[in-house]
Amino acid sequence: MKQISVFFIAFFFVVSCGVRQTQNALAEGNYDEAIQIAIDNLRQRKDAKGKQDYVLFLEEAFAKAKARDLQQIELWFKDANPSNAEKIYNTYLALHNRQELIKPILPLKVLNGNRQANFAFEDYSDQIVSSKNALAKRLYDNSKALLATRDKMNFRRAYEDLKYLQQLSPGFKEAEKLMEEARQK
Repeated sequence: MKQISVFFIAFFFVVSCGVRQTQNALAEGNYDEAIQIAIDNLRQRKDAKGKQDYVLFLEEAFAKAKARDLQQIELWFKDANPSNAEKIYNTYLALHNRQELIKPILPLKVLNGNRQANFAFEDYSDQIVSSKNALAKRLYDNSKALLATRDKMNFRRAYEDLKYLQQLSPGFKEAEKLMEEARQK
């Protein structure tokens, strides 16, 4: 009997630590961490009554992370600084990847409200492609400008930018030719 009660106490402690950890991550603004913890705990027996806190935390963390990222993207667009192209692209990728992380565990039920958990998914493919193209153009233009100088460090930066450009968008314009030029310089 004593072993059973020790087991339940240990089980309750582990479960409550996970919920508290998720709650703390959410309160600190670490929404992606909260989402990951909630998803890890919802992978098995997602409809169990004891998992309801994770469903609610996941719903809240997803909404807050999405709102924060979209607000940040809007700010970067208003700033109109070309150096924000990579940030915009990576943030759109993060928005897409976050959705893809949640989709496999859907549908999730909220027992208290007798409803399905609400996740407002959007298709970011157009934004990902356009921001990727903007980033590729920026990398290409920046590399050409760096290669026009006489500074060896600029040649190295141009080479690294072109290498990243090749990973991002293989065969982009004359990127290979410019990489060879940077290597020679």
